[in-house]
Amino acid sequence: MKGTKTILAIILGTILITGIACGGKSASPTPTANEVNVDASYNGSDVMLVVGDQLIVTLDSNSTTGYSWNLSAISDTSVVTKVNDVYATPTPTNPPLMGQGGQEVWTFEALKAGTANISMKYIRPWETTAEPAANFSITVNVK
Repeated sequence: MKGTKTILAIILGTILITGIACGGKSASPTPTANEVNVDASYNGSDVMLVVGDQLIVTLDSNSTTGYSWNLSAISDTSVVTKVNDVYATPTPTNPPLMGQGGQEVWTFEALKAGTANISMKYIRPWETTAEPAANFSITVNVK
């Protein structure tokens, strides 16, 4: 009986020391958010996200024309929110191409389960009565 207790004490001590040496943390990695990338070909589509995921919308744009993508609406900002939008300039060419377009990259984050529609318009902001040159919308389903 005494030998069993000694072996048990050694095993428990080893487990305790190992746990302390590892900082008491689990060996499994912490889950990270996924990025779901879409482009203009997803216009009118549905996309599935999990809470914490990011939706990256990349749309062609040409700032030299005065046009830019503007967020028209997010139907439910408690489900999805805009995180960022940036204009990505094109890769320089030799010789440089005048008026060369780039891309706008919009980042949205899934906040909670539900459904939200994201709508965007490609417009010249000062032309308030003109029709958009293009539209983009996507329905986001968050689980």
